[in-house]
Amino acid sequence: MDTAKHDGEPRGGDVIVNGLRLHYLDWGGDGPPILFLHATGFLGRIYAPILRELRRAGHVFSYDQRGHGESELPRRPIDGWHTTADDLEGFIDAMGWKAVRGIGHSAGATAFGAVGSRRPELIAGVVMAEPVILDLTTPPARRPTELRERTLKRKRTFDSVEAMFENFRSKPPCDTWRTEILRDYCEFGTYETHHGNRSLRCSPEIEARVYETSRDFDGLGLMLACPAPMLVLFGEKSDSPGILLAERVGREAARARVEVIPETSHFMPMEQPELVARKALEFFAAG
Repeated sequence: MDTAKHDGEPRGGDVIVNGLRLHYLDWGGDGPPILFLHATGFLGRIYAPILRELRRAGHVFSYDQRGHGESELPRRPIDGWHTTADDLEGFIDAMGWKAVRGIGHSAGATAFGAVGSRRPELIAGVVMAEPVILDLTTPPARRPTELRERTLKRKRTFDSVEAMFENFRSKPPCDTWRTEILRDYCEFGTYETHHGNRSLRCSPEIEARVYETSRDFDGLGLMLACPAPMLVLFGEKSDSPGILLAERVGREAARARVEVIPETSHFMPMEQPELVARKALEFFAAG
């Protein structure tokens, strides 16, 4: 691989997984593959500061989940989190890989734990930034319902990329993000409509469907059963349920190391991309 050709923009490609076209980005780098999977509602392109750093440890790829970014919109409603994990497994198989080093954010991190538990030969090790995990033995929390309702009310069309940036830059959760990451989200996370304005690539309906099916998937149980080495990063200020289970993950997962990162939230990769990249590089080097 000629990494010099990857100093700027990543190369795009497509692969058919479970009957759907998924768009991926090849970020370059030498060595065994490192695969990144984004959080619900986003796309791989906006994690560029992390992915470019990871080229020091291997050949880096990301892909957009179905209905996200430039990947195909599913013709039927997304069948919950099982679909996300099935697509991750299918993507690795379609690329012809084994023993992939993974890094994921939020639901993307949860999917790596699921795939590693059922197909251990596919995952050599994984960095999980803020995995979404729930204790399904407890009564249903209000948060998935609240997230669904809030997401369906989200503004989805903006006059321009700059108008979207100005709308989000002072509002939680984006007010803590690095400026360049928010700008990339506003540019690459939208497309130009025939009216000349910008619309979200991932519709609120797709995102809300993921939230409402969160309790149909035992991400915690699968993560605890994953035999691969795991570095699990939680944000000290996170409002995601995962941080409440941090001690349990560290205690019960066979090969997990858990760290709570000060002054970060669920959006840690957008707030401290250099730190996340450094943690991942150290983890991969040790493995």
